[in-house]
Amino acid sequence: MSTLSDIDVRATVSASVIETFSSMLSMEIQPVEGEPPPGQGIRRMVGTLNFAGKVTGIFNAQLTFDFGRLMASALLGMEPEEVESGTEIRDLIAEITNIVGGNLKSALNDSGYPCVLSTPSITFGTDFSIKSLNMDRFDRYAFQKDDQVLIIEVGLKEQEGADSGIDFGSPDGASRIPHVDLQKLEALDYSSRLAEAAVDVFDTMFSLKLERMEPASAAGPEGMRYISSVCFAGDSTGIVSLHVGEGLSRRMAANMLGMEPEEIEGTSEIEDMLGELGNIVGGNLKSALTDTGLRCALSTPSFTIGSDFKIESLNLERFVRLAFRYESHVVLVEMGLKISELGKAAPPPASEVRPRAEEGKPPPARRDAPVSAAPAAPPRA
Repeated sequence: MSTLSDIDVRATVSASVIETFSSMLSMEIQPVEGEPPPGQGIRRMVGTLNFAGKVTGIFNAQLTFDFGRLMASALLGMEPEEVESGTEIRDLIAEITNIVGGNLKSALNDSGYPCVLSTPSITFGTDFSIKSLNMDRFDRYAFQKDDQVLIIEVGLKEQEGADSGIDFGSPDGASRIPHVDLQKLEALDYSSRLAEAAVDVFDTMFSLKLERMEPASAAGPEGMRYISSVCFAGDSTGIVSLHVGEGLSRRMAANMLGMEPEEIEGTSEIEDMLGELGNIVGGNLKSALTDTGLRCALSTPSFTIGSDFKIESLNLERFVRLAFRYESHVVLVEMGLKISELGKAAPPPASEVRPRAEEGKPPPARRDAPVSAAPAAPPRA
């Protein structure tokens, strides 16, 4: 079997991007060499997918909002200034992310690294970065159409012993529903499960006592923020995210390491700590899902860091948002979930279903998230 370093990610991504732009948008886009310009202060959007299985990782497609508008106008046969709704742009970016990321998934499968994909999310704002930790390889490619640039980022890590009951080697391995205990699935209390996991890990790992806030409509952390997310895919797909402000994140890392907050230099300790936090809370939910008979694989944690951005997770059906307080700090825990067709037999409680967005109101799956000033940086080895 080939190694991850042997896989020609560039060729797969380039062919897919060029073909997708040509067939969908009647646009010619070409790969370019050199480092793309930084995105600080520029209104931009990033479509993100996560891999889970024998290989885990992250796929990002980043572009400016103006480029997205230009692409949507080409798809809709309109002038760019006629594209008023961000929904058309968001949906188009999600579709292109799915196509290019899906083609890369197929190439990984063919190379002996079977995996499944999460549902897409869209991050938009002017100050944020997205990355995934501890990747075996990280690739960053740029494509240009006139003066507009598309940036594709791929982080991959081989996952030893990845076996969640999914037959990754079969094309429909993630679509065949196993025997599931519907009674147990219907009785699963997502809010309580997530709340207990969050309170327990803050107590045991950081010696911090979280207090539940009701209702959970509290605004998230302000200023520079960290969001740690893990995705799961298979019979159930979704995302669990934890939102923590910079000050509290620094204190958590210091408590875990037996240091003072001012002794924490840089962000590496904070990122490692938040990765572990995401793994524990997300893994707790995954265990609850697999205990019902559902099969799903968990991605490695990814991070959104910054001060001006929002994240919207797409194609999910069930949502939970929990708010906690520690002293003056607010911590948010959010979950989005979709279960395969069998989920139709287990409708979510009314409290966990978001109504369709009304005219002039925010879209239903939008989540506040941290934002970073520069394009996503290569993850640390």
